[in-house]
Amino acid sequence: MRRSYPRGTRLRLRLVNAATARVFRLVFQGMKAWTVALDAMPVERPERVEQLELGPAQRADLIVDITAETGEEAIIGSVERDGTYATVAVSVDGAEQAVREAPQALPPNDLPVLALKDARQVPLVMQGGARRGLPERVVWKGSKMEARALYEAGQFWAFNGQAGMDRAPLIEAALGETVRVPMENRTAFSHSMHLHGQHFREVLPGIGLGPWRDTLVIHPDESREIAFVAENPGDWMFHCHMAAHQMSGMMNWIRVG
Repeated sequence: MRRSYPRGTRLRLRLVNAATARVFRLVFQGMKAWTVALDAMPVERPERVEQLELGPAQRADLIVDITAETGEEAIIGSVERDGTYATVAVSVDGAEQAVREAPQALPPNDLPVLALKDARQVPLVMQGGARRGLPERVVWKGSKMEARALYEAGQFWAFNGQAGMDRAPLIEAALGETVRVPMENRTAFSHSMHLHGQHFREVLPGIGLGPWRDTLVIHPDESREIAFVAENPGDWMFHCHMAAHQMSGMMNWIRVG
């Protein structure tokens, strides 16, 4: 059943990308939108958005004001190769409400302080897939194997020359330690990198830090860096959240404690 709201209505929406491989590129028609939280972490200041990219496992909390005229529709559209399609649509009807000021920030979560200056760096290089292929030899289940043998075993992707998880973690961090992970995507595909157990911030070149979150989309030939505080003891997965990529090589883990 389609919902109907008067012009000027303010709504809070939570968008979740539950797709296994698809990156959504969303646009807003007939509404003004602000991001107030990403991956369940409130942003410092609500950010006005005209477009929003949402990769697998990413979540976004939005405040939206309905600006379409009575009798029209307010739409969140997904931009595809052959056009833009409505993913959320509401009818505009009823007595118009007064225009509001921009929304206030949500109460912040209690988060650790990143000690970037002395942080250890653990690089992560993404490899494999169609058009680029794996290195000549890749570690899988503790043994070095040729690419052809890995393909026959259903392993098409790798982190740092290793397909899948091994007994040793990709990162072993002391409790409370800040770790920086420069990531380089040498593949021809985007990857939605998801860290379990901790949240991170992107280290932005020359302009500080991005918002707290737990999933970051890295496009082909991009290099991005994240930093996190190892605050949650245990063994945690660190992987591409695109299911086919994860199950065929892009899955590793970290140890905190």
